[in-house]
Amino acid sequence: MSKRVMAIAFTLALWFAEVQLSRSGEEKDRGNGETCRFRGETFSCSFSLACWLIGGRSEGGCESSFPFSSWLFACCVPPKALRDPPKIQRRRDSVNRLNGHNSLQVVCGRPAMMLQKRIIGGSEAYFGELPWQAHLRIAGYQCGGVLVSKFFVLTAAHCVHRAHLRDILIYLGEHDTQNTGLIPEPYPEEVHRVVQKIVHPNFQFRRSQPDRFDIALVKLARGVVFRENILPICLPKKGSSFKGRMGLVAGWGKTDTSYGKTGTNVLRKAVVPILSDDECLMWHRHKNIRVELHKEMFCAGHSDGHMDACLGDSGGPLIVQENGRWVLAGITSAGFGCAIDHQPGIYHKVEYTAEWVTKIIHPP
Repeated sequence: MSKRVMAIAFTLALWFAEVQLSRSGEEKDRGNGETCRFRGETFSCSFSLACWLIGGRSEGGCESSFPFSSWLFACCVPPKALRDPPKIQRRRDSVNRLNGHNSLQVVCGRPAMMLQKRIIGGSEAYFGELPWQAHLRIAGYQCGGVLVSKFFVLTAAHCVHRAHLRDILIYLGEHDTQNTGLIPEPYPEEVHRVVQKIVHPNFQFRRSQPDRFDIALVKLARGVVFRENILPICLPKKGSSFKGRMGLVAGWGKTDTSYGKTGTNVLRKAVVPILSDDECLMWHRHKNIRVELHKEMFCAGHSDGHMDACLGDSGGPLIVQENGRWVLAGITSAGFGCAIDHQPGIYHKVEYTAEWVTKIIHPP
């Protein structure tokens, strides 16, 4: 094809594009050809050449009665959405639990999928590894949380006790909060509004000591849709003791102690030993810190401080594995410093208030 013919064809294509765009503006109220869907996501209908220039791929789904519209205009799928999802190995029981109409009983504390290749020696969680993790955005700050039922998320009371319901957004199934596309996310997150917050009746906000009964429930405006990246955690049984065990903490908080550093956009995890009260008090005395530990608190952390739950992780879970399931042992509450030697994190002991939680989320 000569350059002259190509130029004429391109000019005609641009003319068709202008006409179609003007038509789509007239038909906006009817939604004809405005958007399209690919792999369950919604994209814009656009000029095919423009889509190609940004590295996207044209798909069907933008039907119009205008001549040649099938090749001039198409569903423009950006490069991020074209990437194949990671290879996922489902647990055998997850297929029956999660497929269908979401009406079957969901097993708490068991991630529904496992990646075949894990990050060795890293601290980034992989997608779907911690499906109960919640990300709370509250006006100008963030906290963590944990899903305990279809309608309720647990968090730290100090995160929400002064917050207005309209200012609280809860993200479930979240992994990369900035959606950079660098990490494949096969399933989307859910964003929930809150209709009620229930702070523990014995909660006490304290400026120089860990807060008492630092636990609260927030009720979602609508029930969650359980799937591979959104599942509830198990509550501990009465009398459970996790002293001396290894716990797992996770969140989107700071990854170092530098002033002004913001949180990470990718969910991260850390393994920390759960300390006895005597050991926790001794560590603080070693740093000349007077700390008051009460029956509903416990400490966890490494003596050298190399792994810790930091600012922004308040309200997030500390979990322990028992009999093949993950159980909620603690809620991140406080700490004198972050990732500093002999200054462990201080957590609310969920075993102490599990009965209160159960009565609210599963009323008799």
